[in-house]
Amino acid sequence: MKLRLHIHHEYLGGWCADIDDDHDRQPDDPYWCVNRWPTLQDALTAGCRQLATLTAAQQNTLPRLSGQFESAA
Repeated sequence: MKLRLHIHHEYLGGWCADIDDDHDRQPDDPYWCVNRWPTLQDALTAGCRQLATLTAAQQNTLPRLSGQFESAA
């Protein structure tokens, strides 16, 4: 499974980071998603850290998680 990290600026402010695979790009069902990061660097750092965690797990079935920056701590 190839995972990809996608970072984008939210319309109402803040940054969203989500991780999904190439075969299931539906935005409503990511493997990991946290929105409203205050800076691009925060979103990128957290996304890369989570991508490394998911990649290290090397599981065929990964849990799908989502939340907001306030709950990401």
